[in-house]
Amino acid sequence: MSGFSRFHASLTNALSQQGDSVSLMALLDGKEQRARLQRELCQQYRQTLLSVTVIAPGAVKRNPLLSYVFKQALRRLNSLFKQLNVKPTKSIIRSIESGDEAFFVLPIDAQRLKQETIILEETSPIGRLWDFDIFNSNGDLIARNDLGYPPRDCLICGENAKSCARSRQHSLSELQNAMFQRVVQHQLGLFTAKKVRRALWKEANLTPKPGLVDRDNNGSHQDMDLHTFIKSINALTSYWQRFVWLGCRTASFPSQQVLPHLRKLGLEAEQAMFKATQGVNTHKGGIFAFGLTCAAIGQCWTLEQAMNSTQICMIVADFCCGISQELNESDELTAGVRIFQRYGIKGARGEAELGFPLVRDCSLPYLQQQLNQHIPLNQALLKTLLMLFANNQDSNVIHRGGIEGLAWFQDRAKQTLSYLSLYPERLVRELTSFNQECVEKNISAGGCADLLALTYFFFIFFN
Repeated sequence: MSGFSRFHASLTNALSQQGDSVSLMALLDGKEQRARLQRELCQQYRQTLLSVTVIAPGAVKRNPLLSYVFKQALRRLNSLFKQLNVKPTKSIIRSIESGDEAFFVLPIDAQRLKQETIILEETSPIGRLWDFDIFNSNGDLIARNDLGYPPRDCLICGENAKSCARSRQHSLSELQNAMFQRVVQHQLGLFTAKKVRRALWKEANLTPKPGLVDRDNNGSHQDMDLHTFIKSINALTSYWQRFVWLGCRTASFPSQQVLPHLRKLGLEAEQAMFKATQGVNTHKGGIFAFGLTCAAIGQCWTLEQAMNSTQICMIVADFCCGISQELNESDELTAGVRIFQRYGIKGARGEAELGFPLVRDCSLPYLQQQLNQHIPLNQALLKTLLMLFANNQDSNVIHRGGIEGLAWFQDRAKQTLSYLSLYPERLVRELTSFNQECVEKNISAGGCADLLALTYFFFIFFN
């Protein structure tokens, strides 16, 4: 069973909504206990109070799914507290008959905390299942409309949630199914993000890579090393899950309307990368490729399409339809625009617009073939990188070495592959020599590195 299949099969049991029903009397008692504790904490500490529960329609208030949602809320809040550099004055986390709940007394402005928790709610599929009540130091509840936000949407139809609840617009089974789907989307995002992180980590550490940063040296780069890449990978990890969730949210959109949403999140990811690396571009191409891929996975899942690398790549192609036209229309003379205007080479845009054909038709089958021949993984990946070197018109190579540099680079990669077919045991020696030549010519194929990471991602996602 593949990694993705195992993930899929494990969901139903792990997210069971079976549990004991709670009496109306117990529910009312739990509500009164919570209100009393909220008042006591506000009066005792005179600071902002955050009260945490989860949305739990029906008589069952504790089950594996609700427990998962509650624990994820605590995890995200702990991260938020660290981000805001605020430490709770008092914390209470408890599980009572009417459900799980938590209380945090915090030395922070109540309106600012409300703003931050609304962002948490709106950037995660299960955020709609969290109920964050925030009281100021006087014990007054801070409402969404106090900050200019509209009421929360219904889980199912998107209308005003309170109106739907009052009119019992939706059945309990409909609500429970909507909750289950949101939790599944959340887990899909986490699962995918872990695989992207693993793929980027593997690519960064793979050694030796001609012209590229690896464990031995910095290749043709003066401004980055392996530690720079690790910092970037760590900073980007949370964004991959957000790209998946964005793909889920926009699954009903026409394909051409998705890309602007992805670009907005991509720019956020770039800023996180630059902050972590102190302005060094380690993964801009990776953000482009993996942002598209993660969103495609989210859409593929939500639309219940066949989940395989070909389908995902075709969704990427739909997202990017016409994106190369921007190279004709851009007022900004970036390296990519100049290369297109001079040579007609579309670079990463062209590859994405066609649904990553180099990965689908070249590197992924080649990697699988190598592994089927029982070649060790690192050796198989290094040879796959050479295959990408030989076939990809990498705009990074052209930017550094001109079109003549690309011709030399591709020819050198082909010669190396041919030589290694006769003398496979000389792989490291040949790549080390190739690296020295790349450094002398100041050539680095960053686009190929991105495609190798994407290739390995697809391999581990489905195997």
